[in-house]
Amino acid sequence: MRSGRLRLLPEGALSNRLVPAIIAVMVMLLTLAAAAAIGIDRSLDSFQTELAGRYTVELPTAEAGAVDDETVAKVVDLLAETEGVIAAEEVPAPTLQRLLEPWLGRGTSVGDLPLPVLIDIVATPGTRLDAAALAAKLQDLVKGARVEAAVDSMDEIADVAAAVELGAYSVVGLVAFCLVAVVVFATRAGLATHHPIIEIVHQIGAREQVVAREFQRHFLVLGGLGGLAGVAVAGLVIYGLILFAGSLDSPFLPALDDFLLGLVPLALIPAAVAALTTVTAGITVGRAMRRMV
Repeated sequence: MRSGRLRLLPEGALSNRLVPAIIAVMVMLLTLAAAAAIGIDRSLDSFQTELAGRYTVELPTAEAGAVDDETVAKVVDLLAETEGVIAAEEVPAPTLQRLLEPWLGRGTSVGDLPLPVLIDIVATPGTRLDAAALAAKLQDLVKGARVEAAVDSMDEIADVAAAVELGAYSVVGLVAFCLVAVVVFATRAGLATHHPIIEIVHQIGAREQVVAREFQRHFLVLGGLGGLAGVAVAGLVIYGLILFAGSLDSPFLPALDDFLLGLVPLALIPAAVAALTTVTAGITVGRAMRRMV
């Protein structure tokens, strides 16, 4: 024993190779789950921001009494003159056909279908229109006209996203718990392996803090190495997913800058894992030492 330090865990022991690998795998899973939760949250915020201030006017279908082009033009003009409205534009038939293709199939013509006339409204940022009052105002021109806020259609999507996000954070918590369990098991294994030496130095006056510090130093290094390796691998996976997502044209994907900004706190995971393994090892050793006679 030199400078108050015990060499209870020799370098090259099995735990020096196996434990960091286990920690790295767990940290990788933890990082990916956290990144998924952040991505879902940022995607939902981005989509809601995009839909905020967007409203849709629906005019009756052919069976309910189709409206002619002149009436549609009057409705568009009335909407454009409404306070808080930046723009109002009829949704063209090709756009409607593209929106219906997932259900009708590619190449299907919608010309013979009794589709309603849709008018897209863009409101001033920060302004929320009274959809019911606006619909009542349109009744003078078209009976049965309806006005819906685009963001209202997000309620069910938001519920599903919240459930998935909660599941992702649950995975983070579960992996963290398993990480603690691994450290406890490895620490107890180390104590059992070196029990005779520990018991002797404890009986000759070495305090439990001295033994605990030896294990804490050991698992600080193991936790740090495993944490760095796990985050590095997870970073490569996330980078690959970002490249793949860049080739997609989906409104549900968050802005890249916003998503990357949300990932910044994940850089602290190796330090957090090192601290967690250090504290766990210290507590485990302390409890074991207090049970020694």
